[in-house]
Parts: sequence; C-alpha cells; structure tokens
Amino acid sequence: MIESATYDIAVSFAEDQRAVAAEVAEACRQRGLTVLEGNNPPPAQVRFVVPFVSTVDEVRNGDGHVLPVLTGAEPDNPQVAYLRADEHLVDILVSRVEAAETEGRDRVSIGTADTSLRQLAEQFAAAPPALTRRGLAGTVHLGGSTVTVSVDRADNAVYAVEVRDDEPVNFVVLGDVQLPALWQRIETMLSSL
Repeated sequence: MIESATYDIAVSFAEDQRAVAAEVAEACRQRGLTVLEGNNPPPAQVRFVVPFVSTVDEVRNGDGHVLPVLTGAEPDNPQVAYLRADEHLVDILVSRVEAAETEGRDRVSIGTADTSLRQLAEQFAAAPPALTRRGLAGTVHLGGSTVTVSVDRADNAVYAVEVRDDEPVNFVVLGDVQLPALWQRIETMLSSL
C-alpha cells in the first residue's frame, strides 16, 4: 500500500513572510495541529492550504480549502475572503480544522509527484501480498521526488531502498551471476524464510 501523508494545514509563504509563517506554524503545532511547511510540498492530503500573502491581489477565490492570510495593509474593497495575521489567527485555524473534522470534510490533495515515480511506487505497492505469505510486511511511501520502500519482519527492517527522481538507481551483481539466476536466488532465499 502507498502511504499518503496527511496534515491539518499546509503553510506556504514568500521569503518576506517566512518569520510570521514559521511562528504561526509552530503555534499551531503546539495546539495539536499537524503542519506541512514550504512552497514545494510533497504529495499530501491536507484539510486547508494556508498561504501567507502581502496583498489580496495574490489571492484567488478558492474552493473552501484555501485560507489565505494577509500580512500587508487592508484593502479598500476586498474581492476575496482572507484571514489576518494577528493574535487570533491560530485560534481561527484550530477552530476551522476542528469544524472540518466534525463535519467529516474530505482533505484536498496537494503537491505533485512525477508520473514515473508514481508508477514505480504502484508497482512496489503491488508486492506486499506476496511478502505477507512469507512473514514479511512491505511499505511504500511516495514523496514529491522520492519513492521509499521498506520490507520488514517483526518491526525489523529486512530491506529498504529510496529512489529519487534526480539520481540514477544502480544495481550491482557480483561474480558470474546472470540476472535470471539472481532472481532465482532471491526467490529461494524468500522461500526459506
């Protein structure tokens, strides 16, 4: 199974809002929210996206999952809804997340994964049923630019690999082993477990 990271809020910001956004994110964590910070998030499921913006010109009307936080001057005639970066912000975010949980609102997907990485992750995710018959458990996590695979027995890692989209994956076969023979050796080893 491919694990999907879940968060209450995803915070994004321009460099000049970094300090304010980090302070709010930490205060939200202290209040029990799970927070994903950064402008290039990995694929994840979130209740709300919280972009920190300096003007409402940077904000588009969203689908209810976007809670923009205005850090600059109040506009004369706002065309979009926004929150203010003030002492009540954390309370508002906590209450919005609690209300969404109570109402059973779905999370929204953010971030994108490279299609080839997603296909690789899906192929790895198909393997755990065969591993279970041998007393092993397999976990696959798809991140923004990585696929991490772990094979465990009784909570001890037997095998783990991480594939990054920007680095080649090299397999090394030592000695005179031919590839079909290598697969047979792996199958024999797994059968004996």
